[in-house]
Amino acid sequence: MRGARATVSAVSMVAALAATLLTGCQTADPDPTTGGTVTTSTSAATNPVWPSNFPDPQILPDGDGWVAISTNGNGMNVQTLVSDDLVTWAQGSDAMPELASWTTPGKVWAPEAHRFGDRWVMYYTTKAPDPAIQCIGLAVADDPKGPYRDSSSGPLVCEEDQGGSIDASPFVAADGTAYLYWKNDGNAVGVDTWISVQQLSDDGLRLEGEPKQLLQQDLPWEGQLVEAPFVWERDGVFHLFYSANDYGSERYAVGHATASSPTGPFTKDPDPILTSTDVAAGPGHCALFEADGRVLMVYHAWAPEAIGSDVPGRTMWLSEVTFDGGAVSVTPPAAQLPMGL
Repeated sequence: MRGARATVSAVSMVAALAATLLTGCQTADPDPTTGGTVTTSTSAATNPVWPSNFPDPQILPDGDGWVAISTNGNGMNVQTLVSDDLVTWAQGSDAMPELASWTTPGKVWAPEAHRFGDRWVMYYTTKAPDPAIQCIGLAVADDPKGPYRDSSSGPLVCEEDQGGSIDASPFVAADGTAYLYWKNDGNAVGVDTWISVQQLSDDGLRLEGEPKQLLQQDLPWEGQLVEAPFVWERDGVFHLFYSANDYGSERYAVGHATASSPTGPFTKDPDPILTSTDVAAGPGHCALFEADGRVLMVYHAWAPEAIGSDVPGRTMWLSEVTFDGGAVSVTPPAAQLPMGL
């Protein structure tokens, strides 16, 4: 989930951008309604659906259309894109133009939102009162596009002795109980990383009870960390999707675990379910959503020839998810979008 660390030469950056824009014959054209850009295809719908840097994406319903939110960039604390069809996207406005009083600008990462009643609650990662670590804040809006406002006096979750807390993800079970999942930022300080869960109040504004650690890095492919949890319920099975390994490499991938309860215990698949291909490197930090009866996964990935580069950065991709009891199948990252999109 971390921002890109390395840059490449100007020549390599230009070449990488050109290659990404040419994938699937996509172009980025001016959008007269927003002042941003809109992606179009000269043939069939193609991945990436947004060819510029848009890390840690989530797609939310917005009336008859969609809004995507992501990590800071392009002069915004929380980037947004809007679409009518999930294929053509236009740049939107900053979903959180003002930060909470307890944080400072520079890092607003991995936002995820959920609708509670008539309000949208967004959980996000940002600098803690101690800027050496990051913690989780909470902001509220009347619209999924924002503006979200955080009027709190401090973070919602901040495990200072565990490196901080990041990658918050809300989930509401079929019985109406709400939960928040997150990761302690242990790899930043040389300790284990854990994905934890704690119950939320019915309005999503407060944590209740005690947190519970669910899983940590313990499989060879996961490297030094697990992060970016996202839970989906299907036929009484709770599916926990997560990312692991180095986000700035082709080894980053999406894992999967299942449980009969949202608080576990979760059993991991031995191997990742979404990995690098010849067109997308290091796919990860996924979120699921439903469209026309299908379950889709949105995630970011690097252009294979530009891993770690600011240009084009981590672009936004779509795959389809199918369920068979406790098993899942995800279409690999491909230039062609899943059929029907």
